[in-house]
Amino acid sequence: MISIEDIFKNVPITNEIIVIFVSALILSLVFKKFRTKRMSQKDKNKKGAEYEKYVSSHYKNKGYTIEERGGFQDGGIDLIGYKDNKILLIQCKNWNPDNSFKISEINVKEFYGACNFYMDNNDMKNKEILCIYVIPNKKLLNSNAISLFKKNYKNCRYEIIDFKKWTLYNCTIWYSQYYK
Repeated sequence: MISIEDIFKNVPITNEIIVIFVSALILSLVFKKFRTKRMSQKDKNKKGAEYEKYVSSHYKNKGYTIEERGGFQDGGIDLIGYKDNKILLIQCKNWNPDNSFKISEINVKEFYGACNFYMDNNDMKNKEILCIYVIPNKKLLNSNAISLFKKNYKNCRYEIIDFKKWTLYNCTIWYSQYYK
């Protein structure tokens, strides 16, 4: 086994090296504390809204006109995308993939039911309609949800759209909580 002394045997120990080493140690401890801190509901809602905006931009870049409906009164559909004769009904979930709570078969059925309710109550004749559950990571889905998506792939599927910004957002929350 290699010891710390062996690693630094040929490196001159200067004040700068000590400062860098101690700073790295402190940062690792601070970020460990941050990772275990629970996010408030307000911050979760803000994180979700930012993800919806990000997903909206993703589909706009693909040529869709997007109607943003997210929030508590969205009827289970966060975004609606229009392009030619195609309509996308989109639910966005940016949950923490390390959390024990996963998107289940019930969540998928609720979304698909919301999509069908929307289709029944709006003029959807002669349109190609696709229900899409957008997530940043497949780890958010439990095995039953994955099976249900596989069975209904033609009408309802999931899409992974990674949201790199969430890491920066979490660091901003951490900074604002500890340095006010």
